[in-house]
Amino acid sequence: MKAEDDAGAPHGPRPMTAFFISLAISSVLMSILLLSDRRVLELKRARTEVQTLDRQIADRRRENDELKSAIEAARRHEFPAEKVAREELHLVEPDDIVLLYPPGSLTKPGGALAPAIAVPATPAARPR
Repeated sequence: MKAEDDAGAPHGPRPMTAFFISLAISSVLMSILLLSDRRVLELKRARTEVQTLDRQIADRRRENDELKSAIEAARRHEFPAEKVAREELHLVEPDDIVLLYPPGSLTKPGGALAPAIAVPATPAARPR
């Protein structure tokens, strides 16, 4: 009799099977929701754009600081390019007077050479 009762009686709910089915359905629905929700993708793009703009702002600020220091140097009449051109490349401006000495006349008693200098003609005549 017991065998007949077991065969015809409905089985109770299986909790593990119900859990896995629920987990699978929830996972599929969550994936669809996340992939179809464009606001999540827009938020990610916006964050990337903010990071890019922050880097550009930092670059512009650095460039601005460099330009400010160049302007201050120009106000103090410190032109690094002109200094290098005169001292290392021995270049002169068209209105400068260049004094040429015969070879060996600039030698000091110790054998060291005295520096040669170009004298500007008039400071007021220089273009600014």
